[in-house]
Amino acid sequence: MKSSVPYLLPEGRERVLSMIGKGQYIPAIKLVREVTGLGLKEAKEYVDGLKGEAFARVVPPETQGKAQALIAQGSPKDAVKLIRRELGLDSRAAKDYVKALQGGHLIIAPGGMLSDRVRAFKQAGDHESAIALVCAETGMRRDEALRFVEAIR
Repeated sequence: MKSSVPYLLPEGRERVLSMIGKGQYIPAIKLVREVTGLGLKEAKEYVDGLKGEAFARVVPPETQGKAQALIAQGSPKDAVKLIRRELGLDSRAAKDYVKALQGGHLIIAPGGMLSDRVRAFKQAGDHESAIALVCAETGMRRDEALRFVEAIR
């Protein structure tokens, strides 16, 4: 973002983040334009730049882990379906979330550490997703990821 962009007060920024997290992109862009006086293109770029932070706030670590595991298994469409089903996001917002996740553009929400997400999968009895998640996030081979997952208590 350019340094000439007007400052958005924290209250306005929080409202924009909330709108983005609900998939309400157009209202978020309108609000940014109203508050800052930015043009349409600049306001859209600003909103797009906040998507990672907004999604990290609304997607629970367990759901993010499941989506990452599906992506690692080569099933991004299933990850989109999962996000739509579990969060009630529209198709575009779910696709944007998965695209951000694939690109590594998401900020991990508090409590969203890899070990916590692996632990959640293990407690659910889903060891394969835990292994796939570790492979996807760390680049470990399957045998290394398996040892990592087994070591998590």
